[in-house]
Amino acid sequence: MADVLNKLNSANYVTVKVTDNAIVNGNNLLAAYALAKTRLPNGAALSTSNRLAVILPPAKYNLGTQSLILDTQYIDIIGSTSDRSKHYITSNVGEISRGTVEQTANNVKLYNLTIENSNTSYSLQYDDFTPAAYFADNNLNLTYVENVLFTSNSTYVWSMRVATQYSGTFKDCAAGNYSFGYDSLTSGTFISCTGGAYSFGGTGYANGTFRDCTGGVHSFGGDGGEASGDFKDCTGGTYSFGGDGGTANGTFIGCIGGIGSFGRGGTASGDFINCTGGDYSFGAEGTASGTFTGCTGGIYSFGGHGGTASGNFTGCTGGIYSFGGAGENPGGNAGGIFKDCTGGNYSFGGGATADGNFTNCNGGTGSFGGSGGTASGDF
Repeated sequence: MADVLNKLNSANYVTVKVTDNAIVNGNNLLAAYALAKTRLPNGAALSTSNRLAVILPPAKYNLGTQSLILDTQYIDIIGSTSDRSKHYITSNVGEISRGTVEQTANNVKLYNLTIENSNTSYSLQYDDFTPAAYFADNNLNLTYVENVLFTSNSTYVWSMRVATQYSGTFKDCAAGNYSFGYDSLTSGTFISCTGGAYSFGGTGYANGTFRDCTGGVHSFGGDGGEASGDFKDCTGGTYSFGGDGGTANGTFIGCIGGIGSFGRGGTASGDFINCTGGDYSFGAEGTASGTFTGCTGGIYSFGGHGGTASGNFTGCTGGIYSFGGAGENPGGNAGGIFKDCTGGNYSFGGGATADGNFTNCNGGTGSFGGSGGTASGDF
């Protein structure tokens, strides 16, 4: 962040005047942004290479019922220190299609901020009209946000606008429940970001690039959504990563999900390397047709509990009734290619059908088509 400030010269920034009065500071912030829009830094029009920054010294900026509307490209909002809590922008906005910070311009950068909507009167809805701390237009792919906290009580208004595509770049950011593209497309790049329940494309599509991100329950395309992006070292809660009837068809490396994660009740057809899921994970009660290497699941994982394990599995470990085991559900099939894998009791088509290819695999009692099943594969 210091590098960003060091690159600015006096022609390329406007500093907000701060006092010990948060309301005055909020008005000064709005005035500084209005002034910035009139500037021609270095005597030239604003552009990608001739940006202008509004610098916020440490202070609280209370906008009341007003909004900071970012409607001009190439004007960035930058907190002057790396402690985002020291540059606190708040409002009490409770009207439809409003936010503390509203953004319509695409090419905008935000750094080192806390943005809050403190409203406690709006009747919370799950549509893209409900007020939020950050109310951005749909699909702003050139937006860059770093070290910003979006916050609200998630009881009356949202921390981030929901049902909205987030296609920009977010780094070291945090928000509450239903953030980062709930019920929409999360198609941007997200690095070291944290969201709550249903975040990162929950019930929608998590088809971006995700690194070291953390979501809550039903995150990353969970709750019947789709996790088709590129995920590395990410952690989700229960029914995350396309869980609960969804699809996990992306690339997953070193990711951790909870119960019912990675396509539970749906399809796990992606590439999974060194991932860990809970019980009913990796296509349980559905189809595990992807490529799985060094992955670990709990009971009924990898197409277990009457599902189908038709993919390619190497060095994977599951619990009882895993790898196409029948469990309490009828059916079940272990028809894939399995090498150096370990399951619990009644795994690998236990109580069902084991007609795949098995090399150096180990299962417990009733495995490999046992317990009244069929073993017709290559062992």
